[in-house]
Amino acid sequence: MKGLLLIPTLFLMLSNCTAGKREFAEFEFDGKKLRYGVQLPGDFDSSKTYPVLIGPSEVEEKDDQSFYWRGTKDTYGWILIDYRIYNATRRVEEVKAFMEHLRSKFKVEGNKFHTVCFSANSSSIFSLAMQVPEYIAGITGMAGNPGTTKESELVKLKGIKVQFVVGDKDTYWMNAAKQRHAILKKIGVDSSIEIIKNGPHVMRDLVGKGFLERADRLRN
Repeated sequence: MKGLLLIPTLFLMLSNCTAGKREFAEFEFDGKKLRYGVQLPGDFDSSKTYPVLIGPSEVEEKDDQSFYWRGTKDTYGWILIDYRIYNATRRVEEVKAFMEHLRSKFKVEGNKFHTVCFSANSSSIFSLAMQVPEYIAGITGMAGNPGTTKESELVKLKGIKVQFVVGDKDTYWMNAAKQRHAILKKIGVDSSIEIIKNGPHVMRDLVGKGFLERADRLRN
C-alpha cells in the first residue's frame, strides 16, 4: 500500500529513548523500515509541547547527525531529528508520512516542523518545503538558499519563515542569499538575513548553541 502508511511497529520505541541522548528509531512506509535519529531535551516531558527540527543526514552511524547540531549535548529545548530530507522531491509521500509519524509521537509546536539546509543540500530542501508548506514552520539556510529565483516558485514559501545566515567571506553564497532574500521580501514571504562578519562558508563556531539560538528566531 502506497501513500501515508503509518504502522506503529518501531525498531526502537521512542518511549524508551533516553532524554538528552541521541538514539535511532524506525518508522514503516510502503513496506519498508526507514531509520532516523532523535535527540530529546534533557528534561523531556511527553506531556509538553516542543519545537521540532529536522535536519539532513544519511543516518548511518551514531555520530551521523545534521551538521549544525552534530555532537551537541544540549538541545536547548528542541527535539532534534536526523533524516534523509535532502533530494526528497521524489519522495514527498514518504516525507509526509514521516512527519505524520513524528506528530503521532510528539506534541509538535504549532503542528509544524523547522528545518535547516547547508550548501549543496539547500536547494533540494527548499524545493521539498515548497511541496509540503503545510508541514513547515521555518527554514534556516546556513549557508543555503533556494536554487530558483522564479517568483512563481518562491511564492510557495508563503506561510513559512525563512532566514539566511551567511558569512561575508563566503562571497558566492552571500550574494545568492541577498538576492533570494530580496525576492522573498518582494513577494511577501517572511524572510530575514544575517551576514556574519569574517564568516566563512562552513561556520563551525555556530554548531550547537549558535545555530539553535538562531533557529529560535523563527518560532511563533
